[in-house]
Amino acid sequence: MCSRDWTGYYDAQEGREPRELLLQVLRSFEVEGRVGSAVELGCGDGTDSVELLTRGWEVLSIDAHDDAIRRLRERIPADAEPRSTTMVSSMESADLPATDLVFASFSLPFCPPAEFPGLWHRIRSALRPGGRFAGELFGDRDTWASDPSMTFHTEGAARALFDGLEVESFVEEDEDGDSFDGPKHWHVFHVIARRPELR
Repeated sequence: MCSRDWTGYYDAQEGREPRELLLQVLRSFEVEGRVGSAVELGCGDGTDSVELLTRGWEVLSIDAHDDAIRRLRERIPADAEPRSTTMVSSMESADLPATDLVFASFSLPFCPPAEFPGLWHRIRSALRPGGRFAGELFGDRDTWASDPSMTFHTEGAARALFDGLEVESFVEEDEDGDSFDGPKHWHVFHVIARRPELR
């Protein structure tokens, strides 16, 4: 993983709202009347894991940094603790259980390129029938695309990852903006995809 000031990033994220992509995918489950289990890859400060827990989900929160897991544990409501499991691990080393949702908000690009195919296979294999992936991939025009420690995709390569899944939302962001590190060009694919039910 590339060297970044993750503690500073978590500080800057404090008090943010849950990601819109998470709220979007949760609305899809709510329409179906479903609450289940979720895995969050790269849980960071824990905002999104806490949102899942408060909505009744069982959540496995994974992050490579002790500080992230510590911050999350401090925020878990007491009545949700039995439904929360945390793991300090890199994404590429973690064993993923069968689950209804894999949520990976801006975390997958930080997987080393050589490890990404194996991680992606485990993500797809973890989804139960009717389960969903929701998360971001970085495109090849992103400012950080020259970083060899990170994983980037062309649009075609990104779409190919979801072959055999039902893509419910695929939104490309390709614009200048800001990041914790300063101004940058964001090239991001925001994706929600569902594993078909067994027939």
